[in-house]
Amino acid sequence: MKLNHKIILAILLVALGASSCKKGWLDVTSSSEIRAEEQFSSEAGFKDALIGVYIGMTDRQLYASQLTWGALDLISHQYQAYSLEGAIYYQFQNHNYRGVRSTPQVDAIWNKTYNVIANINNALSYIDKNKDVLHAVSHSIIKGELLGLRAYLHFDLMRLYGYGNIANRADLTGKLAIPYVKEFNKNATPQLSYPETFALLLNDINAASQLLKEDPIFNNPKKPATYYAEVNRDGFFNQREQRMNYYAVNGLKARVLQWMGGTQNLANAAIAAEEVIQYSGKNFAVSTSAASDPRLYVEHLFNLNVIGLIDIVNGFLNGTDVADANALLIAPATAQTLYETSNPNIGLVDIRYNTLLASENRGMVSIKLRQVAEYHPTKNIIPLMKLPEMYYIAAENYINTNLSKAIDYLNTVRTARGIIQAIPANATLTQVKEELTKEYRKEYVSEGQLFYYYKRLGFATMPNYSVPATDAIYMLPYPQAEFEFGQRVQ
Repeated sequence: MKLNHKIILAILLVALGASSCKKGWLDVTSSSEIRAEEQFSSEAGFKDALIGVYIGMTDRQLYASQLTWGALDLISHQYQAYSLEGAIYYQFQNHNYRGVRSTPQVDAIWNKTYNVIANINNALSYIDKNKDVLHAVSHSIIKGELLGLRAYLHFDLMRLYGYGNIANRADLTGKLAIPYVKEFNKNATPQLSYPETFALLLNDINAASQLLKEDPIFNNPKKPATYYAEVNRDGFFNQREQRMNYYAVNGLKARVLQWMGGTQNLANAAIAAEEVIQYSGKNFAVSTSAASDPRLYVEHLFNLNVIGLIDIVNGFLNGTDVADANALLIAPATAQTLYETSNPNIGLVDIRYNTLLASENRGMVSIKLRQVAEYHPTKNIIPLMKLPEMYYIAAENYINTNLSKAIDYLNTVRTARGIIQAIPANATLTQVKEELTKEYRKEYVSEGQLFYYYKRLGFATMPNYSVPATDAIYMLPYPQAEFEFGQRVQ
């Protein structure tokens, strides 16, 4: 939709910066309050503010690069190691998070994420106060999206800057998590314990889920066909997969519960994931469509439209330019081992190997996100949450309680990817766990989720990287400015 001057103002406010520390918070003045009053005096103002949040998330320091195919895949060692120290992400890839080049990269993720959260909180501070300017359905959906996005962004900060392997670490008792910011002001938000912070996450998720039962994507047979005719005259609530929709919120809930760990949380994560599975059915991309749509759009639960993605990503997904020190390459031998190409019924038929990787003269390159100049319906799209993850979450729970069901879930994804040879029904628990790890490694090239898998389960070392994976490897450091007032501990 076309953005008016109000959203330009909102983006400018974001640019001024609003981190979680007192020094970085947006200076809330009477003039900025007057501008906000004007911004949120109409439904259009709330819609513009919401779109501004999504635009903020498409920053290349966030989901247009670093939190998807860029930094997160580099530190999960999806790509072969850089050989030149001059490469942009050499320090990052080697987990030197406080190097001269990596420090601004690490800090930008923190600061820009909290900037977006600040704009969310600004909108939320008005949405009930000015409820009368909104259609009731618009109020529910917009507020639900904002709460879901607030949880989504905080959770990624927790996964990056906080501890992993939560359920198996008694030493985390009394540790403080990242600040969960719910107010739009210049005051520093106190840190809380991990259980308290998870409670805030789930409160936002549950509230968002309830509100988003008004989401057009939610299957409610009681709603007449004309239910959205008035509220959606401008098409604002179309293309729900590009927004924090009802099922994306459920997928987020599954992620959070799985991260918390423990038998009951894993069981509840599976329940949330299975609601998404039930909605989507087996809505997988057929293997023959991968060549024309390597992003496998039909499987997306939540994605972002990144304008100008070609200028952000193509320079890195380049296996032909011998002078390019920053190219993200995969050694052919590494890919062949991972995808098990020695077995023609597994590797050679897997679309993730034979279609979504390109063999070029410097190595293999992931082409999921590589852009073409001409128009394509899924051009500029970056997936943030996909259907296979829900199968993996459910399978991980059932590994310990119903092994045959876990095998069925994994085989469903494998079959959708073209694999002919199923995991056998008599596979052992250990073998199924190994197959699950293989699936994460095969599926999440260029998507930024593999690092979280290793960290959540506390892998002692990561494949393709021999250095022990301690907290120093798994935890990005808070920006130094966060400690200036003695208000942060990590």
